Amino acid sequence: MMHVAVRDPRIVLVPGGFTGAWMWADVAALLEAGGIEAVTVELPTIEEQSAGADFYADARAVRELLDRLEPPVLLCGHSYGGAVITEAASGPHPAVRELVYLTAAVPGTGDSMVSLMSAAAAQDTGAEEEGVTFREDGLAFLDREAARRALFNDCEPERAEDGLRRLRPMSLSGADQPVSAAAWTQLPSVYVRGSEDPMPEAVAPGFLERTSEIVELPTGHCPNWSRPDLVARLLADRARSIASERG
Repeated sequence: MMHVAVRDPRIVLVPGGFTGAWMWADVAALLEAGGIEAVTVELPTIEEQSAGADFYADARAVRELLDRLEPPVLLCGHSYGGAVITEAASGPHPAVRELVYLTAAVPGTGDSMVSLMSAAAAQDTGAEEEGVTFREDGLAFLDREAARRALFNDCEPERAEDGLRRLRPMSLSGADQPVSAAAWTQLPSVYVRGSEDPMPEAVAPGFLERTSEIVELPTGHCPNWSRPDLVARLLADRARSIASERG
């Protein structure tokens, strides 16, 4: 009897707005040290020459990466990256076995980031504002002190400064583009909250009732930066769970 090798799950890590693959560097290193392949993504909207890039370009970049990967894939999006994976993995994409939303936006079909965040802010009037300012070239950037409070409130000062230095401008031209189909209605998902996250929880109606598991970490909005050990452990556990289901 011929035995076919079963591939271990690999994990694709999608960053949030104004950040980049650097936000995932420590998580990816810990996963790789544990024998799990981790692939980080750079989004077209987040770079100095990103004017004109939009939400659909970000989703397309992730989908094109998924097209090159063999299953099974665990697809994780942080913050704005949650919206990106919701669009990118719709179908569902044949390589993806599970979605992980890390303190992430979770839009439904027809939602845009504008509509989702507006609804979230209306329900959480005490939430921290990101402090977005537009430059002359049309790209947006985060005000330094607002970003410190919103993104790095649970970090040691030196770690917060390191994150602030790495923030990038971003094109928001696709913020009103709607999700064509929500992948979380087609695939299992895990939703990860931060107990110290000052940002409003931006999730579509019905998602929290449908998601497979809700996990709370003792972190702020960027646990992949402040506590990469906790995030790597969670993702490794999910990868092992996928592997056992196939076994």
